[in-house]
Amino acid sequence: HQNRVQHPSAVLNYNDIGWITLEGTVAGYPDAHDTWTDYRVDAQILELEGEPHQVRGRVQVLAPRYPEYQYGDRLRISGFLKTPPETESFSYRDYLARRGVYSRMQYPTIERTASDQGSVFWKCVFSIKDRASTVVSRIMPEPEASLLQGILLGIRSGIPTELYEDYHRTGTSHIIVISGANITIVAALFAQIFGRLWGKRRGYLFAMVGIALYVILVGADPVVIRAGVMGALYITAIRLGRRSTAYVALMASTVALTIINPQALWDIGFQLSFAAILGLILFAPALDQAFESMLVPAVSNERIRNALRYLGDFVVITLAAGLMTLPLIAYNSQRISLVAPVANLLIVPVQPPIMLLGGLATVVGLIPPLEPVARAVALLPWLCLAFTNSVVRWAASWPLAAAQVAGRV
Repeated sequence: HQNRVQHPSAVLNYNDIGWITLEGTVAGYPDAHDTWTDYRVDAQILELEGEPHQVRGRVQVLAPRYPEYQYGDRLRISGFLKTPPETESFSYRDYLARRGVYSRMQYPTIERTASDQGSVFWKCVFSIKDRASTVVSRIMPEPEASLLQGILLGIRSGIPTELYEDYHRTGTSHIIVISGANITIVAALFAQIFGRLWGKRRGYLFAMVGIALYVILVGADPVVIRAGVMGALYITAIRLGRRSTAYVALMASTVALTIINPQALWDIGFQLSFAAILGLILFAPALDQAFESMLVPAVSNERIRNALRYLGDFVVITLAAGLMTLPLIAYNSQRISLVAPVANLLIVPVQPPIMLLGGLATVVGLIPPLEPVARAVALLPWLCLAFTNSVVRWAASWPLAAAQVAGRV
């Protein structure tokens, strides 16, 4: 990866040579954790032994949680510029390279020299994301508020470490980790639910708008954008009404996106997007038909039946995508959850009200006078989130909740 992008002014040319001072602008939404924050900084000037050099390239900066820096802040950073590490089981160097990052600095000295240096559009988007996160914290208690922030906004910093590990042990972390599979599932859900509410034609338009807004809100990094494009092409193919078209759309989007960025083939988010869409094409129609055949004779009331169909959409889509993504998740995490089927069976049915009503409560809460209304709307999703956390903790306490499997080679 390094040889492909090396250029006389590339910042990676200064990796591992000693103490440097770098000036650059925070690009993207900061990824905050308990005690530290991951910033992506677009480098512009690098000082080595007092001599300035014009440089370009993106650098990962790991800094203490406080003080906080925002998108568009211009920073003067002093420390050691290093090549990202790699081990026998995982190459963090390749992981960052697929995101256009070839250098990193850990806990350097940082000074903010200017603000508002970024795009006005992205500043507005990230400002709304911050406000939405604040709204969720006000209308809902912890740890459910942090879980909802992870599901809706891709912000996982507030989720307690032990609880986060429980989600991994039980094979349920897919509901809080924004990945290619998640974006695909959201795209399919938008198409199915909006199609039922407003008809296929208008539902398709609303679904496309919903995908675009969701991709932007969760950060719109390259992995998310690729997943959004593939999800949009998938629902477009389904809208045309021919299953074969979905296969063509999947392959065409895969070829086009890998031509744009060949490194995407080795990106787990891209692989999960492909696998999730393939799972939907292969299994969703049969699962949906099976669900419908059980529902019709079991429930005679048409209103109740329609309500259960919305629930069935989420179960079918999640299950169909999960059948193809599970091997990839097990391979990359080097473990497989033995309680995942039980845990997912219990929590999947309560995810629709979390996403739909939790999202609605967040949007309503953005209007200050309507915060009491937002709290009322948030009551049901809060109960569903609390139930989800309880199930995950219970399942994670089983003696053989997860087992190690053969890892990467």
